[in-house]
Amino acid sequence: MSGRLRVAVGGLALLLIAAIAGCVLLWGDRSDLDELKDHQADEAAATKAAEEVVYSWLTYDYRTYAEDMAWVTEDGTASFEEEYAPETLVALRKKMVGPRQLISKGRVVESAATWEKDGKVKVLVFTDQTLTDKDIRQQRKPALHARSGVELTMVEQGGEWLVDELVQLQFE
Repeated sequence: MSGRLRVAVGGLALLLIAAIAGCVLLWGDRSDLDELKDHQADEAAATKAAEEVVYSWLTYDYRTYAEDMAWVTEDGTASFEEEYAPETLVALRKKMVGPRQLISKGRVVESAATWEKDGKVKVLVFTDQTLTDKDIRQQRKPALHARSGVELTMVEQGGEWLVDELVQLQFE
């Protein structure tokens, strides 16, 4: 084999090796892209579920409070249900919601999510809440208005995104 032919074959071999390496790198990037798309889909689904939970949490009427709080057992994990046990909600209804005849309407203003390494999704939800009680309604005063944030940890169980932790953030 002549020197020129050897150089040409060597060059082609290097090009072939570079092409194979490029394909391997692109394949790896593609799997990273697929993983990123999966995480984005998880974030979107968890955010939708979190927004529904927060809306349900902030929207209630003293006359239908038990039904309004059904989301705790429907949309929460077992550990979340323990924290917001029915006894806690009954006590809240008896001590405050019922006697003051509270009516609350919640609204989700904005939200953002972050996928965590353990497969959980943290969702930050900003809210508006309008609250009235019997005194406000009788005296025809303006409703109380509050803005707050809620951080939820969402986990997927059985194909559904459930709230595992809920922390209300206070703003001044």
